[in-house]
Amino acid sequence: MAANEAKDVLLQAISGLLRGDGDMGEMERTLPLITDYVRYFAAPEFVCAMVPIPPTPAVEYPGVDGVADGWRDWGAAFESVRAEADTAYESDDAVVLFVKQIAVTRHGGVEMTQPSAMLWLFEGGLVARLEFHLDREAALRAGGLDAADPGSPI
Repeated sequence: MAANEAKDVLLQAISGLLRGDGDMGEMERTLPLITDYVRYFAAPEFVCAMVPIPPTPAVEYPGVDGVADGWRDWGAAFESVRAEADTAYESDDAVVLFVKQIAVTRHGGVEMTQPSAMLWLFEGGLVARLEFHLDREAALRAGGLDAADPGSPI
């Protein structure tokens, strides 16, 4: 595997998504695609983290199965969750994808929209960590980008 193959494959997928309408669809459909990518490119100590808005601490889920475990926990309150990709930024060892989550609650059927971000962190050419952030600026900072000026979107 080439040194940057994992990141290059992710950037190609994100670029295609952003050239389209950005619709990532329902997470139950999207999650297997994300999990397959992680399974192929995961570092041995891969961790998935759900990172809410502080002061609530992040919850970590080890291993590739942690991606589905994290989403199952996060999505338990919702009838459905879908995502729309917005903008992406990159640093040497990270990719941050801004998304808008649209969720419908199980009780009451209330639709809620939440700006959020996916952060992919790479070590040694592999995906070491995937974080789902509710605070976009925190995701940029965690990816080594300046939240005030993250640079040009990809």
